[in-house]
Amino acid sequence: MPEPTMNDQPIVIYYNQLSRRARRLAQRYETFFTRHLQVVTLVPSTASAVHDTQQLTQVCSTAHECVVIGGDGSINIVVNALIQASLQHQVLLTVIPVGTGNDFARDHGLHRWNWRMTNNSVTQAEAVGVAQGATQSRYFVNHVGTGLSVDLMRLQPQWLKQSAGHLSYLIALARYVLGSLSRRSRIRRDKSWDDGQFVALGRYIGGGFLVHPKADRTTAILARIRIPAMPRIRQIKALLNVLKGRIEATAAIEFERGRQFSLGDTEHVLELDGDIYFQGPATVTIAATTILVLVPHYD
Repeated sequence: MPEPTMNDQPIVIYYNQLSRRARRLAQRYETFFTRHLQVVTLVPSTASAVHDTQQLTQVCSTAHECVVIGGDGSINIVVNALIQASLQHQVLLTVIPVGTGNDFARDHGLHRWNWRMTNNSVTQAEAVGVAQGATQSRYFVNHVGTGLSVDLMRLQPQWLKQSAGHLSYLIALARYVLGSLSRRSRIRRDKSWDDGQFVALGRYIGGGFLVHPKADRTTAILARIRIPAMPRIRQIKALLNVLKGRIEATAAIEFERGRQFSLGDTEHVLELDGDIYFQGPATVTIAATTILVLVPHYD
């Protein structure tokens, strides 16, 4: 009887090295794929997104699938690596959510850590967004934001994420709305100011805040949300409406759909999928390319 041969569909597993759970799940998935005679390459994250992107570009050049065990920031790094290396039509993207926000996973109904270990999955082509700044650009899968979203990042340190998990977003938001107005990042818009500006591709941002209820990653319509500077009590009421999923019915917040928007100003940085990358302003559009995403198939 001939010896079984290794599968010709190599797997790359990129995982958040700082997460004990991610490290544990990476080992479980390595065991799972190895049992199915697939070649597996483990890639732990580092403190440098540039280094990780370069390493992923190299190891994914011969891969069939890249399994991301981490959060939205990890997914962003993988997607940028695949697109920059023109591998997005060759390598499947699989997400095992182990982040704090997990907005991409929530948008796809990815709740169980072992969903990839079943046979019920399908591949779908999905759009990504791109933010083009003055000197650089970057792809994103959930949103790009400035002002409020960056302020919330600063009010949500790593120790808070580790201790409070998903609730850390609500705690940071409470610290923001009740904190000093002078510490907010006001974004200039013509003759007025915004406390926050976002362009969303997916339905959720910030760990589950529903900001784009009719989002469809296949038809790829963006939503721009602008939060004007306003009295504190009025802003609290508006943000409570957002938490209830009523963003389009909130008159105090400006909401519009389209395929291209301007965002930010020269004085503030932009965050994409929860990580800060470059200075504003930027033009945000739907990218010309798509990615292949493996998702569960429910009968």
